[in-house]
Amino acid sequence: MVTPTPPPNNFILERLRSDARHTMDLASTMSVIGHPGVKGRFRELLINTLLRPWLPANVGCGTGIVVDVDQRVSDAGQDDILLFDQLLSPAALASTDSSDGVFFFDNVLLRIEVKSTLTCGDVAKFAKTSKATSELRMAGNDQRPDLVPGAFNSLIAYDTNIARGHELSYLRQSLEAEEVDPESGVVSMMAIATRGFWLLGQTKDGSRAWKELMIEDPVDPMVYFVGVASNSCFAQRSRRLGISPLGGGVGTYLDHPFQWVLADTLKQASSHQGSDPLDPTEAWRSQ
Repeated sequence: MVTPTPPPNNFILERLRSDARHTMDLASTMSVIGHPGVKGRFRELLINTLLRPWLPANVGCGTGIVVDVDQRVSDAGQDDILLFDQLLSPAALASTDSSDGVFFFDNVLLRIEVKSTLTCGDVAKFAKTSKATSELRMAGNDQRPDLVPGAFNSLIAYDTNIARGHELSYLRQSLEAEEVDPESGVVSMMAIATRGFWLLGQTKDGSRAWKELMIEDPVDPMVYFVGVASNSCFAQRSRRLGISPLGGGVGTYLDHPFQWVLADTLKQASSHQGSDPLDPTEAWRSQ
């Protein structure tokens, strides 16, 4: 009898790296297409496909308009992926086989803005739309704003023309230009597939700060973005349903190779191991 070979200790990490590598290869192949609409839409769908296997059941990926309890409207547009949970409230999709439609803010867990080549203008626009999203209100949340956050805002790009080493600085400046505290939780993470991954977390003393992924494989920014998105969706659903289940997202099974980035100087310090850096639910601003 042949004894099956056990999976390696880092099986999940290598599986995610394989999926991310395939996604990056397809994106590189499609980059020869000159039409920006075709290229941008295809890349958005690749992110959708990469995320879907690691989301909770009934959580879908869509694009469209978000409406809050006060009937305020936020147009997510074609650059956004909305991760929404139909266990929380319905979504008015354009058709039964469409992912486009109108989404109630109560069921939007995470907003992901996707870019092919990120520019300074894109970051400024992202800061503006993130602020607008953070100002939407959930139904019945007046009684427990400290327990249930609104949708997290995140940004992912395949490449950028922003100077290397200035990516986080420009995000911070763009948020400050909108009168948003960069550590408020209005924006929780940013990934540039060819460059790096930055995540807002909570330090040992309870304050919030940004941390940067220490990359071991070129596709790690994509891998850890998926890990955080997965963990965020599971945590968001649990909070909104008022339950404390065991388990969580795929990020729970990844290590935590992050190092702190000082806000103004971008000087890096050693990573705090006490909190889970793959769960940005500790760093959101009350809605």
